[in-house]
Amino acid sequence: MLRKILGSGYWFLVPAFVFFLFFILYPIIFVVSGSFFSWSTLSEMRFTGLDNYLEIMTDRVFGITMRNTALWFFITIFVQAAIGFSLAYIIEEKLINGRLFFRTLFFIPVVTSIVVIAIIWSNLYSPYNGPIGNFLSKIGFKGPFNFLGDVHNVIFALIVVNIFEWTGWSMALYIAGLSEIPIEMKEAALIDGVTGFPLIWRIYIPTLSHVHKSLIMLGVIGSLQTFALIYSMTSGGPNSASEMPATYIFRTGFTMQRMGYASAISTVILVLTLIITVFQMTVLKSGNLTIGRGGEA
Repeated sequence: MLRKILGSGYWFLVPAFVFFLFFILYPIIFVVSGSFFSWSTLSEMRFTGLDNYLEIMTDRVFGITMRNTALWFFITIFVQAAIGFSLAYIIEEKLINGRLFFRTLFFIPVVTSIVVIAIIWSNLYSPYNGPIGNFLSKIGFKGPFNFLGDVHNVIFALIVVNIFEWTGWSMALYIAGLSEIPIEMKEAALIDGVTGFPLIWRIYIPTLSHVHKSLIMLGVIGSLQTFALIYSMTSGGPNSASEMPATYIFRTGFTMQRMGYASAISTVILVLTLIITVFQMTVLKSGNLTIGRGGEA
């Protein structure tokens, strides 16, 4: 009887297995196999072997996407974590009234449409009548300030927008983590005379290690998948200076009609993601996070 009950339970896995088979495994196999061919949506496949991968090694734009991805990851993760923790600490530990209001206020960008955010920030960055440029002119800087048209600074301008959008998410995770720190631990530290920054450094930061790891993991995924913000504001320009892997793959495959080369880039990104995932699971132990008493991981 028990064996019959357990056996029937496997049928509940069938929908998930079918979804994985047709919408995850099959596309991966198709893309990897397609990376060895030259083809487009309007032409037949022609086998080219490793030519697409050899081209990646000398592709200037692909190098730019990797540089931008690294900048995106390292800047956004640490800045969002620092601001998010600061907001969470002030709201939860220092404020007496208005906690719900400020939680909602800083979380609004997270649930706002990325297209809306892109339009607002494009206007803010406007080189001739944008509020940011006007403010900089008033305090002595010489314009015009073409934030989205400068090949050297456009990626940093976009990183600022991404930080604006997702800092509220970091704040929410830290608020959840702060609620798990035992009050006894805080009181013991206060009795020992640990207050201010030493209290944050010795108690809060270590016990929130599971939140730090989660933000790193999400940051890696977000850096490699960033598409909507870039495409809405710059489409990867100017001169591919703001290109990210997702936008470059899209432009190569559907605009330039080089599906084989786009598949090769996708495969390289997939392998890179797997390597980073293994590193996270083995070194950071991100795959074994458990949230227990006191935020222990």
